[in-house]
Amino acid sequence: MLKVGRTWVVDADMQSYYDTIPQEPLLAKVEEKVADGRVLELLRAFLSRACGGAAHWSAEEGTPQGAVISPLLSNIYLNPLDHRMAGGEGEMVRYADDFVILCASQSEAEQVLRQVQEWVDAAGLKLHPLKTRIVDATQPGGFDFLGYHFERGQRWPRPKSQDKLKDKIRAQTKRTNGQSLRVIISRVNRVTVGWFEYFQHSHRTTFPA
Repeated sequence: MLKVGRTWVVDADMQSYYDTIPQEPLLAKVEEKVADGRVLELLRAFLSRACGGAAHWSAEEGTPQGAVISPLLSNIYLNPLDHRMAGGEGEMVRYADDFVILCASQSEAEQVLRQVQEWVDAAGLKLHPLKTRIVDATQPGGFDFLGYHFERGQRWPRPKSQDKLKDKIRAQTKRTNGQSLRVIISRVNRVTVGWFEYFQHSHRTTFPA
């Protein structure tokens, strides 16, 4: 979409999304698809126990980030936003609570952001006031999304993604890890091959031969 002129980007960031999902509306959306009362009670108990063990959650809000079922619950709660945006002017790309909306003009992006803000407020959520912004992707600065940095028609791994790779390699190559050289090389290869497979779509100058 960036290549066909949708270069005005609503770069949205949900503030503490997993910690603030209203549980009753979330359960109501699950009930629209699930009729088995045992499953619903199990889910309610899961949310109650998980949130009861964390001081920053209340009994009415939150699903534990990192839990196996949390990405599914995240998608269920944000599914109406997908439908809201599908019929509009912008093109939304979303992964869990991380999303961008690609627009053809600044005015279109501003209108789309107002629509998102209205939906988020009605859903009991919040957009991060400092991290949510409108970006002209044709200008220096660009935006980050799913580990990539996008700017002026190009993309490459964002600095944070590169730092994570270095941290993983350092962890695998500590002199005190007690592993043989063969094991270390095998593990490092798995990390670097997997990282490159994901970021191989970067600009051709990102990984010089």
